Amino acid sequence: MWLTRLRRHWARHRYARHPFPEPALQKLLDMPWPAGKQPWNEASWLAVDLETTGLDPRTGYVISIGWVAIEGGSIQLNTARHLLIDSRNLVGDSATIHHIRDSDRSEGVDLPAALRMLARALNGRIALMHHSPLDTGFLRSALKEQFGFDWFHPTADTLELEKKRLFQREQNMPRHALRLNTCRERYGLPDSQAHNALEDALATAELFLAWANHYGSPGPKVRDCLTSRP
Repeated sequence: MWLTRLRRHWARHRYARHPFPEPALQKLLDMPWPAGKQPWNEASWLAVDLETTGLDPRTGYVISIGWVAIEGGSIQLNTARHLLIDSRNLVGDSATIHHIRDSDRSEGVDLPAALRMLARALNGRIALMHHSPLDTGFLRSALKEQFGFDWFHPTADTLELEKKRLFQREQNMPRHALRLNTCRERYGLPDSQAHNALEDALATAELFLAWANHYGSPGPKVRDCLTSRP
């Protein structure tokens, strides 16, 4: 869409004039958008998941980030990373969901370092998430706070892809039908138990591969996968 391209163009030039631009972030903004006609399995993807202390970026914060790459239609386990975020902010009651305690994060990395590492992992790859508005909302908030960075990145959302598939089949949408584990069950994938950023990223990557391989011949193009695109 022309508006997305224009906003990204402005962000790229504005960040280039930043007093202390981060090379990894500038390189991410300069990354060409993927060719929409390219087959999905010829593109590079990075499944990303965040654990946070809440659902609102204005009041919550990121406590862990996990990711794993997909290359040539296969998950590359050697690219898997799980970062705990060391911060003065306390996890509070959210620990009952993600089971990350404040003491667990004492040997983690700070948020700016984690964002730099994620930016390097994303360079040349399309972001892949399950329910991307939540994670991208926290990423956008964190990047603006730490670096004054406007993030515009091609993104695929397995929740939206599965929602579209169910609507096309005129299936009823029962409660919780689009939860990660419920989506996985429809493809015969095992239940993913833990609320862990890396394990959820892996579960999202597996769901994406199952969705793509059930898409039908000859398979989806990159443009069929993207929810955020130029």
